[in-house]
Amino acid sequence: MVQNIAQAIICQAKEEQAQDIYVVPKENMYELYMRIGDERRFIQQYAFEEMAAVISHFKFTAGMNVGEKRRSQLGSCDYQYGDKKTSLRLSTVGDYRGYESLVIRLLHDEEAELKFWFAQIPELKERFKQRGLYLFSGPVGSGKTTLMHQLAQERFAGQQIMSIEDPVEIKQPSMLQLQLNEAIGLTYENLIKLSLRHRPDLLIIGEIRDGETARAVVRASLTGVTVFSTIHAKSVRGVYERLLELGVTEAELKIVLQGICYQRLIAKGGIVDFVSEKYQEHEPIDWNRQIDQLHAAGHINLEQAEAEKIIHS
Repeated sequence: MVQNIAQAIICQAKEEQAQDIYVVPKENMYELYMRIGDERRFIQQYAFEEMAAVISHFKFTAGMNVGEKRRSQLGSCDYQYGDKKTSLRLSTVGDYRGYESLVIRLLHDEEAELKFWFAQIPELKERFKQRGLYLFSGPVGSGKTTLMHQLAQERFAGQQIMSIEDPVEIKQPSMLQLQLNEAIGLTYENLIKLSLRHRPDLLIIGEIRDGETARAVVRASLTGVTVFSTIHAKSVRGVYERLLELGVTEAELKIVLQGICYQRLIAKGGIVDFVSEKYQEHEPIDWNRQIDQLHAAGHINLEQAEAEKIIHS
């Protein structure tokens, strides 16, 4: 019964092309929501005991501590539903009453194709010719990891590609993929040092989260390896400023940074702003022009267009 409910939730999320599933405790029941595009959509209410058992099922499948309900936990798994399988990333935490909430991130769908409104993969590929650091940015669920992997496969086909991720989101048989496990010392810092001994043509580092990772990414780029990584920021200019906040110097960025690719998914299509110089001075003229074109074509309304434009104060 519990497994059937869990599989039905995942099946519905896949059919709706949801990016996230939210299980939220209320007074005497649980509510289920899904993030579909930019909408957080209410799905259904569940009896408290029923959904608590479903949360325990997901936690067990992801190798998390089922008995721990107050502290935050992270986990990941390849989840079987029917005759299909999908990769999930889970996060749980208990509220002040000790009632658990669960967020499930549905990772890359191998069957889904990343589509763009304007720039396409072959065109973007031509921008990645120099060795050095290339950063991909955008909000959660914007397709930046998918784009990064597609460009890696096309630009570095037949070459030595390594990735360091937490967790591995996109399974690539042609890559040597490493996963963080801090419990046994497999940190970003240590895995980057290890990977450089394998002399990769391309090193993919899942995400720059803190100053330590940022500095390790820069050091890897300084060795002459091409490095792809993601970072959270709201614009191309925001990426550069974020790196400075994390302790990377302008002198280092001048040497290693070869390009910043900012991306969002809007009306089920990707929009990209790629810049390879003068990052701090960059004005999002092309980005805002693309937004205006989508509005003029009727793909988004005026309110959405205004929300998606980038305005620097």
